[in-house]
Amino acid sequence: MNIFLIHRNLSQSASLFIIVLAVWALVTRIRSRPLDGNWFGAAVIGEGLLIVQFILGWLLYFQTGGVGLPRAYLHILYGIVAILALPAGYMYFNKLEDENVKSLALSFICFFLWAALNRAAAVSQVFVS
Repeated sequence: MNIFLIHRNLSQSASLFIIVLAVWALVTRIRSRPLDGNWFGAAVIGEGLLIVQFILGWLLYFQTGGVGLPRAYLHILYGIVAILALPAGYMYFNKLEDENVKSLALSFICFFLWAALNRAAAVSQVFVS
């Protein structure tokens, strides 16, 4: 299995993992409960998936000399956003007193992250096919 297939499959896995985090946080908000250590642990695992995805993307980019993906700057931009969104959202919204608002905000961040991951995949699919 080459790096391209691992990168693509890990992208699908990370996208599914992030949408599960988003729905989990939203259900937690609907139930009026605070996000617990289980959710934050899963968020760390999701961030780890995204970091591995980012590293594989850079390896793939340098392996092909950047010619494998025209307009690669968009794909790289989405990768950087994916890496920074969850930690930045946590750092910003962790200071809130209201746990319901915090869980709703982190849910929206995960939905945004899911959309960014899907957009990055769509950008690459236009040029791979």
